[in-house]
Amino acid sequence: MTENLITYGIVILIGVLVVFSFTIGIEKMIKIILGNYILSSICLAASQSMNLAVEAMKKTPELSLMGFSYEKIANFLNNGNMTIVLILYIILLLVIFRTSKIKITLPDDEAIKKMLLIIFVPLTVISMILTLQIAILGINGISISALSSVAQMVSSNPYMFWFVSLTPVRLLLHGIVTILITSEFKIKVQTDI
Repeated sequence: MTENLITYGIVILIGVLVVFSFTIGIEKMIKIILGNYILSSICLAASQSMNLAVEAMKKTPELSLMGFSYEKIANFLNNGNMTIVLILYIILLLVIFRTSKIKITLPDDEAIKKMLLIIFVPLTVISMILTLQIAILGINGISISALSSVAQMVSSNPYMFWFVSLTPVRLLLHGIVTILITSEFKIKVQTDI
């Protein structure tokens, strides 16, 4: 029963992301796709940094920082790692979405714009799901051994099993397709400086 609820939740999330992607337009979709590659790295680095800090603090639990013992700080970081990284991801995605200075020049032909919209919607949804997976699971989101253990937990649901198992392939294919498609556009970065 729980696995079916997870599957329904993922389907609803994908539906919401598809509707969101259609409404924001091609330029913002490209910003989100490019931003998600940067955010994936930031989420991985933040998660691993917190893990390193926890390990360092556990070696000297009697020390304190601003009245909190290292043991309490380590427990907080260890228990809240996923939540902290997820909040960081959402905040940085909003910053990229709202304040990015990347200008994208698209073709003037309306038929090509409609075709690009159809192509970029799945790319945007996949990039957001992959980055959310990395934000939630940390390094386990791309580790083959961790993915196989997660896939075994949901092995009774074949859709979830393949969804989890094929994460590295989706990441690779998504990156290649995004590079091929966006290489045809003129992207320039302008700053207010």
